[in-house]
Amino acid sequence: MPELTKAALPLLPESCRARLLNHYGPGISGWLAAIPAAMTNAGHQWNLIPTEYHDAGHASVLVVAESGGGERVLLKGWPDPERCVREVAALRLWSDLPTARVLEVDEERSIAALSLVGGRPGGGRRGSDDIRQVAGVIQAAHDRGRALEEQPGFPELSSYLDEEVRPRVAHRMKSLAPIVPGPLLRAGWRALESLTQAGHRRTVLHGDLYRENTACDGHGRPHLLDPLPMYGDAAYDWAFWTVYYRLGQGTEERLALASRVSGIGCTVLRSWSLALCLHGLLYYREVTDSRYPTMERVMHSILPSREDAP
Repeated sequence: MPELTKAALPLLPESCRARLLNHYGPGISGWLAAIPAAMTNAGHQWNLIPTEYHDAGHASVLVVAESGGGERVLLKGWPDPERCVREVAALRLWSDLPTARVLEVDEERSIAALSLVGGRPGGGRRGSDDIRQVAGVIQAAHDRGRALEEQPGFPELSSYLDEEVRPRVAHRMKSLAPIVPGPLLRAGWRALESLTQAGHRRTVLHGDLYRENTACDGHGRPHLLDPLPMYGDAAYDWAFWTVYYRLGQGTEERLALASRVSGIGCTVLRSWSLALCLHGLLYYREVTDSRYPTMERVMHSILPSREDAP
């Protein structure tokens, strides 16, 4: 059984500092300097020994810690207090579903202790039916969110689309149009402009369904991690998962599965997927990210070639 010590965590890994500074800007330099001691103190307060940084992610600091009973948990610290509050609220909403469990929270310092799915960062081994199981967990989370009688205080998807996505896309289209294939620009813009949200599909969205934001327990069962929750049409989550879960691999398979599990027609999901693709493609082009050719192929693959069931 480990013995608690008062030894502080060392300075953040430089790669972690660089990612967070790039994400939030230089204004968090003071927070970055103070967070090792803050996370050490939070861990001791909760009878946890911080053991090592998990050098991953762009929006938080992650530390593996160990309890007096030998259980490994994850300490997570956010520079953005609202991000902490919203992520914790979503995980608590889904507390009886396969998601990371919230063990402790210090909202004043924006630090939480979360269960470490699979006992290690990244979780355990994935099963051969990974995407089917993940789709089931997404649907269960959406069902829980739809059962709420009122909006639980998360940002609205409509505001995100109107205030962030559409202005960014319009700006980037002006400067990048000469180097992005015209048919993709036109198809993506038509899809983005035509998006409408269905009231009966409104729910709490995970909002960030990359593959790394799921992890499997020791039985191969996937859990949702690291939500960036919003409130809006479930089609957004399914389209994000279709496009980004494994960018460029299995896109059509996920699209068909998303439609089958959610009951949302393929035509609707293709439109949402194309809109998200355009947003991602223009960003990749702007920052010269090497994934832009893959995103172009994904867009070509989901361009509607026939009438799908609504």
